Amino acid sequence: MTTRPSSRISLCIVHCALCIALVAASVFAQGATASRWPFIVIRHQGAVYNVKGMFESLVECHRRFPLACDEFWFCTPGYKTIPELERACENIVRYRKACEELGILFSFQQGETLGHGEVPIHPRPGAQPFPDDAWQVDRNGKSFRMPCPRSPFVLDYEKNFAKTIMRICNPASYWLDDDLRLGYMKPEGCYCDRCIAAFNEKTGGEWTRETLVKKLYDRGVAHEPLRKQWSDFNAESLALFAGAVRKAADELGSSCQLGYQSIRADCLYTASDYSPVLRALSGPRNQGAGIRPGDGFYTESEPRGMVFKCLSVAREAERCRSLTNLAVSVCYEQETYTRKLLHKSPGAIMTECALALASGCDSLSLYWFPAENPFLVEEYDRFLATLLRARPYFERIAASTLRTHLGGLARFVGSAAGETLDFDLRDGTDAALACAGIPVTVANPAVSAWYLTGKSNSEKTPADDKALSSMPMVDVRGVDQFPLVARRAKLLDDLDAVTGGTFPVRVDACRPLRILPRVRDDGRLDSVTLLNLSIGRTDEIKVRVRRPVSRTALLQNVDMHEPEPVTVAPGETPDELIVTLRDIGPWQIVTLFF
Repeated sequence: MTTRPSSRISLCIVHCALCIALVAASVFAQGATASRWPFIVIRHQGAVYNVKGMFESLVECHRRFPLACDEFWFCTPGYKTIPELERACENIVRYRKACEELGILFSFQQGETLGHGEVPIHPRPGAQPFPDDAWQVDRNGKSFRMPCPRSPFVLDYEKNFAKTIMRICNPASYWLDDDLRLGYMKPEGCYCDRCIAAFNEKTGGEWTRETLVKKLYDRGVAHEPLRKQWSDFNAESLALFAGAVRKAADELGSSCQLGYQSIRADCLYTASDYSPVLRALSGPRNQGAGIRPGDGFYTESEPRGMVFKCLSVAREAERCRSLTNLAVSVCYEQETYTRKLLHKSPGAIMTECALALASGCDSLSLYWFPAENPFLVEEYDRFLATLLRARPYFERIAASTLRTHLGGLARFVGSAAGETLDFDLRDGTDAALACAGIPVTVANPAVSAWYLTGKSNSEKTPADDKALSSMPMVDVRGVDQFPLVARRAKLLDDLDAVTGGTFPVRVDACRPLRILPRVRDDGRLDSVTLLNLSIGRTDEIKVRVRRPVSRTALLQNVDMHEPEPVTVAPGETPDELIVTLRDIGPWQIVTLFF
């Protein structure tokens, strides 16, 4: 494996890094930091400290790009006995000094919680096996090797596991991986005797495994309140596990920040929402916790996948905005694995991250080196160079995100959504509209209008019908793929009609675009991000913006250190501006700031 780039590449990169660092430093000096927590995190897996000389090579890369990253996450090496874990931590903590010299926080992500699959904990000499009743049980009564979060043994094990890492490594933050879940590609909850007894106590029921499963999955019942109760119960189960980590930190007197990587916000198998988990991590002193929405979009071979992913990210980010002082950081999980040869280029990663920030995140966690499959360090250099070049743009988007909500058109999610059989909020209409240049958002104070779909109708209650009668509403039934040009134009006209011409952004060009307006609490438009979803350029397009904060506009993208002014003309009303964009390149993302 190459451990050092050629001298020619090094000289060019160092020259670029110095120029970029000067610009970036001037931005940071103005107090533009976007989040109270570290803004850009790079997660390093086992190869970093298992392959000889690799970490030292990466340190040299970061010396050349000192402002590219604020925090490293090292990953725990799976399930271990406590003595095994102590030895592993002692091996990893030796990298702390290098991190401190770089000015990069030294932190941890626990990569195994309840398991992405059955976990490899087996009796062996010197090991303490999990007892038989510590494992989850599926709906058919079969035990499988994933820990049950209500097992006292599991909770004690997790407390000691986290406590060992915090004691030896003293990380700045400690994040639980998204396999802390019950459902989604797994049995939908744990049906062990302990969990069923606890559920009966909570609901006042007398359920057996058989009667509970039959009630939850009865296809003949459209709305079943017990399903929502089951989702809420699962969230409380996960909160018990998270609480064990909080207890570990409190017993040590550690100031370590705690966070959790959530799975899709649209997925209700695990929980109706993750506020119980965040509350458990925040603890009795209400210290606040981080949440890391992600899941999916592993390769740029299907690039619109990042739009689908960020619709869920937007839902998570917006619902966390209501959890005052509880979810104190919304950190995007950008996933990159080299299990596929051409996973994502550095440029593709920057586009994805900009989209996530415009969708509602305030910080970023990025993957690069995978376990036991490293590639050339020159590629890491290019990654850091691209990241540093994009950072001023990321900072500006995140600052806009923190003072706004995502505006536009939102699907009405019925009050009985949590009672339906699919346990899933996803609707294909969302993605169809979002990719067709309709500003799609999720429920929040900045919503201008709402739309109903067949799924919405299946989730409605009589009380919803009464509320809907007074809401600005458009009919999008039948829009399950890209709408025709005439249908799209009519939808834009309808939106202007039901909002009195105040719908925040309108683009009439026949181009596939993702448009994300950010709206302040007073209803004024703060910024608009546009992603060209085509392999071709957009050519010139005109963006109609309503009620912008300023009568001038600045344009910035991942390749621009500073925003540049763009052509602005008066619109048809005093509150409308028309911004002319010469073009947007293939799969390029840009933002207009007002």
